[in-house]
Amino acid sequence: MSPRTHVAILGGGISGLSTAWYLSKAAPATVSISLIEAANRTGGWLHSDRVQDPHHPESSILLERGPRSLRPQGISGLNTLELVNALHLDSQLEPVPKTSPAAKNRYIYSHNKLHKLPSSITGALSHPLLAPKLPRAGLDLVVGGSGKEDESIQEFVTRRFGKGFSDDLISAMVHGIYAGDVSKLSVRSTLGMLYHLEKEYGSVAFGLLMGGGAVETPWDLTLKERIAKHEPEIKDFVDKTSIYSFHEGLEALSKALEKQLIEDGRVKILKNSKVEKLDFDIPSRSVKISIAGQDPIEANSVVSAIPPLKLSKLLPKQYAELTYNPSVTVAVVNMVYSGAQEQLSVPGFGYLVPRSENSAQNHGGLLGVVFDSCAIPGQDTGDSQGKTLKLTAMIGGHMFDTITQLPSSSAPGGSVAKVNKADKKHLESFFAKAATDAVKKHLKIDTEADLVKVHIQKECIPQYLVGHLERMQTLDQELRKDYDGLLAVTGAGYLGVSVNDCIKNAREVAEAMVSKLEEEDDGEASLVGRQDAVTGLERAWFM
Repeated sequence: MSPRTHVAILGGGISGLSTAWYLSKAAPATVSISLIEAANRTGGWLHSDRVQDPHHPESSILLERGPRSLRPQGISGLNTLELVNALHLDSQLEPVPKTSPAAKNRYIYSHNKLHKLPSSITGALSHPLLAPKLPRAGLDLVVGGSGKEDESIQEFVTRRFGKGFSDDLISAMVHGIYAGDVSKLSVRSTLGMLYHLEKEYGSVAFGLLMGGGAVETPWDLTLKERIAKHEPEIKDFVDKTSIYSFHEGLEALSKALEKQLIEDGRVKILKNSKVEKLDFDIPSRSVKISIAGQDPIEANSVVSAIPPLKLSKLLPKQYAELTYNPSVTVAVVNMVYSGAQEQLSVPGFGYLVPRSENSAQNHGGLLGVVFDSCAIPGQDTGDSQGKTLKLTAMIGGHMFDTITQLPSSSAPGGSVAKVNKADKKHLESFFAKAATDAVKKHLKIDTEADLVKVHIQKECIPQYLVGHLERMQTLDQELRKDYDGLLAVTGAGYLGVSVNDCIKNAREVAEAMVSKLEEEDDGEASLVGRQDAVTGLERAWFM
């Protein structure tokens, strides 16, 4: 292997940090690694704030601007737990046991009240939201497939279980994960298990009874075996835990990655470095990376962990697959109230608002609310634990533009009161009121919040529109043909939006790149050609 081999990673979010970390662990010493981040911090959407409790000055409260918890289940969950152990973060874990109210109690707001989701088939048979829909849902056992390679979540669920299931239940879940519209999102890319159950068994329910549904690649199976062999204690944690975070919030994960990268010294981290252009020289196997206000950097391969739309602006050629999917903007509103968390009559993880509630018109665009002080109580310190009520509302998503242009009763003549999106304070005030009004109505909170923090996360969640996987397969072929392994991609814009997905996909592309580099050193890669180039999109052919 040439001692000049240099891999540059664009983006210092969780995907970029993870890619750099896995490369640093697997790549030979002759490989140099750079991580280039436009902002003055790494971590991306992982952003945790510790603030002083207004009523208990000696205590503090942990607030999350973005993701707040991780699921330990599945191969991606196991992979993240292995990383947590490697970063020595296990002592900072804040697990939520499966026996806790936060694990057992999740709600949907519908018909002017909160409905606890059932935890058993018996509970579903008498559930006021589910019971009326079950006879129609039974057609899943006999209705045929669509014959399509892909369709929207709404089309799939309505065809198999009825419109009620789609509008009242599945749409709420999609609001919680993607902040998206079930009528537009791809079922194959977002709820792949349902898609494959229909394909393999002809029925979702029958497939589940037969134990089907897991979509795992050969690499997934190998990774699962490796983790089970080397860290068997992880299984016990998974069996007991519903979700988990860290005492200092999820940003502890990205901070630990950066800290270890700096201490190991293998990765050069460049912050405040905005990449403006990528120039590829295929014959010389080099990439020129132009950075605003700095000298350009030369690399032998690039891994892009920035959003697809941003990458498209750096390339010498345009790809429709990079610009097809939009990303939605979500207002995250943290609210803190004095008083014991028992003032909530519905302890649990939180609630979601389904499509059937027409939230844009009726609830200020509310997607859902997390009961933070119940969900992960151990993050607050001192008297803040048990003596404050901490909530987080998510607003907007696919409804963001709609709710900022709705008719307002305060506007003259009921005219459209457009929110000035350039006025940050005006926009924050708008969402603070929407959030506090919603929880006052839904949770019967009759006191004013002691603390309200609004963070507008612009274009934070990619929307996998119908046909997404086919587009990723096309992009995989195009990147192979045009860049011959000089460019790979990873991150939430491609094959999974969760933190767990981002970490696992980063590992996959890093390990594949190391294998490719070793092949090139042996002279074997030249016998294979461009079809063996690493793009980071190989998984698209298995999903």
